[in-house]
Amino acid sequence: MAFTIAISGKGGTGKTTLAAFVIKFITEETGKPVLAVDADPNATLHDALGVDVSRTVSDIREETLENKLKLTQSGISKERLIEYEIQESVKECGRFDLITMGRPEGPGCYCYVNNLLRKYLGTLSAGFPFAVIDNEAGMEHLSRRTNGSVDLLLVVAEPTVVGANSARNIYRLSESLPVAVREKALILNKVPPAGVRDEVRRRLRAGGLPVAGNIPADEEVMEFAVTGKSLLDISPTNKAYGSVKMLTGRYIKAD
Repeated sequence: MAFTIAISGKGGTGKTTLAAFVIKFITEETGKPVLAVDADPNATLHDALGVDVSRTVSDIREETLENKLKLTQSGISKERLIEYEIQESVKECGRFDLITMGRPEGPGCYCYVNNLLRKYLGTLSAGFPFAVIDNEAGMEHLSRRTNGSVDLLLVVAEPTVVGANSARNIYRLSESLPVAVREKALILNKVPPAGVRDEVRRRLRAGGLPVAGNIPADEEVMEFAVTGKSLLDISPTNKAYGSVKMLTGRYIKAD
């Protein structure tokens, strides 16, 4: 079973950047492949990784609910057809594969498709030593789609009072999920040169949230985001990526 890293945080905190850097670290430092899952309805992981995505799991889910999927071969079951369509939506990118979940569910009943999706993702992730899941703050996809457990939950927050409060809420939410989270770590992102303010530190201590690491605000990362460059091509000496390497290396040892 894959060592699963889930990343969550309020929108705009840089969790997708962290996800891309974690994927970069694993594939380059360990030489092992990664299943990347974009489980944020506002899907942007493919942009951060420099990958084009034309079809998402939500597209397949909606087409199934509306009976728009066509049986292309006589005798093929609906279950096999859905599995085939999901498999076709996976982007194979050499060092990693990417599957994009897409938009939230509509008002219909999705139980049948969700059960098939959970089963397929379990089978798919079993073929990888690592899985990295980029989640939305609410982590709905994580709670509905993941069997078993999450080995490491990285909660990303900005070094502000609002960021501290948001991180506390996500920590509390993670404790109510029907998924076993083995280890959690809080990451402060976009930390200015002056460091983290005392009031933010106080809020974090009061919430029982020890900080596992800081990622500095970085102009090169911003430039990559503005120009749409793949974060996998960030310079080796980039300080933000260097911080992520040190952090990730605590949990994942390079060969």
